[in-house]
Amino acid sequence: MLVLFLFLAFMCFVVSYLVFSFYLHAKYTDKEAYMEKGQLVDDKKTMLGAFIFCISFSIIFLLIITMVSSTVGMQDFWVAIVLYLLVSYITSLLTARQQKKKYQRNDFKRLNRNSLILLIITFIFFGVTDDSIETSSSESTAGEAVEQTEEVDEEETDQAAIEKEKKAEEKAAAEREKEAEAEKEKAEQEQAAKEQAAKEKAEKEKQERIAQEKKEKEQAEKEKAEKERLEKEKAEQEKAEKAKAEEEAKQSGLIPVTLYRVVDGDTVDVFDENGEVIKLRLLLIDTPETVHPRKPVEPFGPEASARLTELLNSGEQLSIEYDDGAKTDHYDRHLVYLYVGDTSVHEVLLEEGLARVGYIYEQQRYLDDFRAKEQIAKDQQIGIWSLPGYVNEAGEGFNSESETESTVENESSTSNNSQTSGSGEVNTAPGGVEFFNNCTELNAVYPDGVSSAHAAYQSKMDRDKDNWACEK
Repeated sequence: MLVLFLFLAFMCFVVSYLVFSFYLHAKYTDKEAYMEKGQLVDDKKTMLGAFIFCISFSIIFLLIITMVSSTVGMQDFWVAIVLYLLVSYITSLLTARQQKKKYQRNDFKRLNRNSLILLIITFIFFGVTDDSIETSSSESTAGEAVEQTEEVDEEETDQAAIEKEKKAEEKAAAEREKEAEAEKEKAEQEQAAKEQAAKEKAEKEKQERIAQEKKEKEQAEKEKAEKERLEKEKAEQEKAEKAKAEEEAKQSGLIPVTLYRVVDGDTVDVFDENGEVIKLRLLLIDTPETVHPRKPVEPFGPEASARLTELLNSGEQLSIEYDDGAKTDHYDRHLVYLYVGDTSVHEVLLEEGLARVGYIYEQQRYLDDFRAKEQIAKDQQIGIWSLPGYVNEAGEGFNSESETESTVENESSTSNNSQTSGSGEVNTAPGGVEFFNNCTELNAVYPDGVSSAHAAYQSKMDRDKDNWACEK
């Protein structure tokens, strides 16, 4: 309330200042009313009236507020009057200075003097009356103190009750907080126990896994060592068996060799004991062509090459055997019998219908055995014998597809138009041309064979197509 009171005192000053401003404005605007002998004159009565009006208005207004308000006392009233007069005096001085600067005259001298006198009187009066105000204030304060004491007692009683309730609430809150902390601590302990158990379990599983891995590793190493030992023993055994086979082969006339490559069903390249490559031509058998530069791949040629490759790669010791007579042909191929272990590859190919008996020269050590194996395939009509007329039984080699159909007719016409001599006499076809059924008959007359320019030359007897039939 005191702030409001001071604010109202300030508003009184503002109103007073507006009154003075209105007076000055009227004076200096309507100059004729205040002119005397051509100069402005000071209207003292009017200024004094305005001054008294403002002071009276402010004092009466503030006094009414002081009497009405229960929170504003006379001391506050006199303070407001003193402040009002002080501000008015300062404002009057500033206004007088501004007037003198602008009009070279001062109409506020008396007003400033009166304001200062009134301010001093009020200040003195305020000092004298302050003691009485304080005395009355003390009495009223004493009465109020009694009332306040009673009120304080009541308030203290209420405060005690409130504090008691507050303490009870605080105690309850502390207990709740303690219980919450206990529960939290218990939960943390349980969580820690779970984490510890999980950690111990993980550590145990890790140790078990490490132990298992170590055991598996030891087992794997043991198995590896055992495998290596068995492989070593097997290799040593194979080596011993191979050495034994080589020794037996040497004693039996067989020569050990190592496979280099399979050319076709009856031609093979091998390494000899010195590591040199030698070309082999298998004796007394003939297989369909697969790599001839001037002939297409013949039926059962690939099968014969594949079967020979399978036999030679079976892992057993390879060995060769020479027959009596020439050891090589004019291509420098070694004429041999080829064995895989104890098995003759010649007999296997003949018995399975992948080869025929052919190229019978002076090497005939196993001719009867080979014909017996060939007859098995003939009787079963398998392999090359499953195609009628495919095998050129009247000579060497095999007939092409165009020749297959006419083979029977050629053979019948040949038997009707030729005379066969078992003692090696020359057979004469119609027209006096020499004719031989096979290389055996031709070699009986021409031991070295015949060239393509000879009348007895037949392309079917030129197995290697070098324009020389039945060469040895």
